[in-house]
Amino acid sequence: MKNRLYDILLRAKANDEKAITELIERFEPKIKKLGSTFPPAERDDLEQELRIQLVHSVEKFNIEKNQASFWKQYEDMK
Repeated sequence: MKNRLYDILLRAKANDEKAITELIERFEPKIKKLGSTFPPAERDDLEQELRIQLVHSVEKFNIEKNQASFWKQYEDMK
């Protein structure tokens, strides 16, 4: 699974829209879990902001420099 996520991340960094969608879908359970901690009136906006921040994080992420720390963060999120 780690290699699959890495492949998706590489494609997303190359502005592959399908990969960006796959990445968001991969993290959707975490987004929903975080959203569930907020009042219903704020939930949709928060979840959308989390998706936007995920995309921005991918854009800024330096794979060569941060590869190990990304996987550690991903494993910690499980």
